[in-house]
Amino acid sequence: MAILLVLAIWAAPAWAKAPREGDPAPDFSLESVDGKTYSLSQFKGKVVVIGMFHICVPCRNQALEFNATRDQIHSDQLVFLGINPSGDSRPDVEEYLKSFPQKVTFPYLLDPDQTVHKSYIQRDMPTVIIIGKDGTISARTPAVTVEDLVPFLKKLL
Repeated sequence: MAILLVLAIWAAPAWAKAPREGDPAPDFSLESVDGKTYSLSQFKGKVVVIGMFHICVPCRNQALEFNATRDQIHSDQLVFLGINPSGDSRPDVEEYLKSFPQKVTFPYLLDPDQTVHKSYIQRDMPTVIIIGKDGTISARTPAVTVEDLVPFLKKLL
C-alpha cells in the first residue's frame, strides 16, 4: 500500500502538467506512414482533431469513427490526424493499418521518439484531442462516437 502511495505522489506532478481544455496545444512535427511531414502549426486557423492511437482494437474503432465523422462533415476548416505516440515502428503500424476493415481517410503519423506522447501526456487509449481555430485545446477525451463528434465539431466550425 505504501508503494502505491509513493507512486501516486511521484506521478501526480507529471499528470498535472498534461495540457487541458483552454491550454495552448503543443506544436509538433511528425512524419506520416506515407512519408509526408505534418506539423500542428501548418493547420493554424483550422479545427484539428487528433487521435492518439496505439496498436489496439479500441484505437482502431476510434479511427473508424473519425472516418465516419469525415463522411458527415465536409469542411476545408477541419483536419483529422492520427498519431501513433507509442514509438511503434513504421512496419508495425503499416501492418496494423492493413488490418482495418476500411482504409483510414486521414494522415496517420509516427512518433518514434514519443515527443507527442510526452508533450501531451497521453493516459487513455485512445485519446482524442480537439484543437480550436485559435490553437487551444477545446476538448480532451478518451474514445468518442461520431454521434458526439459531429455536433461538437459543427459548433467549432
